Amino acid sequence: MSLDTVLKIGKALRNAPDNLKYFKYVSPCPTDKDGNYPFCISVPVLEDFSFDWNNIKETPENARNKLYYLRFKTSDSDGLMKYIFGDIYYSTTATIKKDGSVETAEGGGYRLESKNAKPPYNKSSFDRGAEDFESIIKNIDKEKFVLLKFRNAFSKDQTIIETILGKISAVKYYLENPSKKDFLSFIKDDAFIKEYTIKELLQKTSKATLKKLGISEAELDEEKRKKLLEYDNGEIFIQFEFPKNKQWYDYKEELAQINEKMFLDFVDKSDNGFVLKKTLYKTLCSGDKKNDIQFPGFDLAAKFKSKSFSNEEIQDLFYAIDFSKKGKFIPGTNIKIIVLPHGNNLTADNYVEFQQKGDEERIVDENENNSENEGEPLFDIFEKSDIENITSFDVIFSKKGERTEVDLSEISGIEKSKIRATIQRIRNRGLNIFPKGKQFKLEWSLTNIMGKAIFDEKEKRVKFVNRTKTGSGLKPVPSYQSHFLKILPLIYTDNYHFDGTLFPHFIQNVEFSIRAGDPKFNFLKFDLEFLLSIQNNQNNRYMDITNSASYQIGNLLGSLAKNFSGDKSPIKSFEKNFVGNLSRRISTINDFVKLKNDIEQKLIMHEKTKFTYQTSYELSQKVKDFKGVYDREESAFGFFEAYFKPIPKKEITNSEN
Repeated sequence: MSLDTVLKIGKALRNAPDNLKYFKYVSPCPTDKDGNYPFCISVPVLEDFSFDWNNIKETPENARNKLYYLRFKTSDSDGLMKYIFGDIYYSTTATIKKDGSVETAEGGGYRLESKNAKPPYNKSSFDRGAEDFESIIKNIDKEKFVLLKFRNAFSKDQTIIETILGKISAVKYYLENPSKKDFLSFIKDDAFIKEYTIKELLQKTSKATLKKLGISEAELDEEKRKKLLEYDNGEIFIQFEFPKNKQWYDYKEELAQINEKMFLDFVDKSDNGFVLKKTLYKTLCSGDKKNDIQFPGFDLAAKFKSKSFSNEEIQDLFYAIDFSKKGKFIPGTNIKIIVLPHGNNLTADNYVEFQQKGDEERIVDENENNSENEGEPLFDIFEKSDIENITSFDVIFSKKGERTEVDLSEISGIEKSKIRATIQRIRNRGLNIFPKGKQFKLEWSLTNIMGKAIFDEKEKRVKFVNRTKTGSGLKPVPSYQSHFLKILPLIYTDNYHFDGTLFPHFIQNVEFSIRAGDPKFNFLKFDLEFLLSIQNNQNNRYMDITNSASYQIGNLLGSLAKNFSGDKSPIKSFEKNFVGNLSRRISTINDFVKLKNDIEQKLIMHEKTKFTYQTSYELSQKVKDFKGVYDREESAFGFFEAYFKPIPKKEITNSEN
């Protein structure tokens, strides 16, 4: 069961020296896509836990990778953004609307007081967390408890702290431009703050944005200053520097008390251990009637039958949740593959290394830069794991919804040696299909066969896509997504033996391309052959098709019809009307004979029987002697094989006179 694996991973992560970064409700100081940190400041905390505001400074760049902030929650859906203890990350964005007005929005892990919001969202994060804080400290020695001392100091200087958060631009300009005015005097001076805010905004705001605001630096009257101040935005991380160079998370007892509060808000204690009373892990009964629809009529008193935990296991789960959600999406779908490694004595470093090597973006980049283009992300998530202690994998297939993810299926205990052998077998098959040694890949071939055929009006050619545009964006092609979800678990477990869906879809896409005037048979047949060849059975399905009686008669009929192919055909509509709808015209053997007679009549009418007599005779005999079950798809395949077979070029020889 994958949950057992998740708990094992959580235990390793919780016991790591740097375990804080794995905890579900602790986040590191964020960076942008280029690795740049936000504006970070350090506030010294004195021995009595008061703040030394006049020695505030920017946090050194090399210390920012050790900054974390707590996202205190009493349920996974808790959106109150309560503040209890520790560093603060806060951001505010400003957007210019079409009418020229400015709209601002808060981000990060803290919220300021808002008079326009409804209770309890009108309070600041510090005040929102007061009730939970009182619950944490009610049974402890308050005189010695660091958390209480810090909260009291915060409460005393709450206005200063929240002014810093609300005036990021001014604080940034102050620290980057030395002033004789001490910080405490500065932060209490509204006029000074406005002046520095304007200077910073003029410095960091693009000319194009200023133009949208109707602001010119040369003409900055009072009305425009007010408009610019409305556009104030920024991002800040406040680090509290505790005595003896301690971080907030170095106070283990306090952190343990906070964690215990969160743990107890998620669970109930029963005679059988702890059971969840709120949703935490997606496949478990939580006791939440709204979300436990997968347990109709379930007696909540029997929740332990779903899963009960020890105190240690509950803690392990909080450290493994984020790890267990990371995976790779099947290209073109909203299905995520989550791979959890098994092994002997795996450490936190082993798990992290495995996940980094399976990182989707990195794998894609490697494959694009690989000159031989041998990689395929759907398999690389296993093959990149060269950690010796990893022996097997659990694989979870999860579907992304609008708000949540739902696990669809899971496979436990896939042996590393076995999956690697399967991968190598498929790779070898992919290299041996195409005459020029092109590397065929599962994603590409399945898109071509099971994807949707469209005609690109701009490029004037047929394409096969796994996603289509809708009013709400790109959505997966249902046939492609459902088929991928069906066969991938079979491929991973070496149980992909037969696939009866591929052939009809292949014929369907071939016929579409013909009707669209861009026949793709000679390309798609290699994708079909590849997908048939990777099926794990003794028979060669592709050879079975080409050796069938239905294929043979179809091939002969295609040879007859080839006389009407190409631009020089005497019947201009033949290819689109007849060949493009072939499978509909040969549904039964009687329909086949009818089309055969029709084509032979056209050959006579256009005086082309001179070259087709022998083929026509052979076809008549094979139809007459036909035994067994007729298959229209096999017959159509044979037809296309002959009809689209390239005409060999005549060799030109030079002879001496």
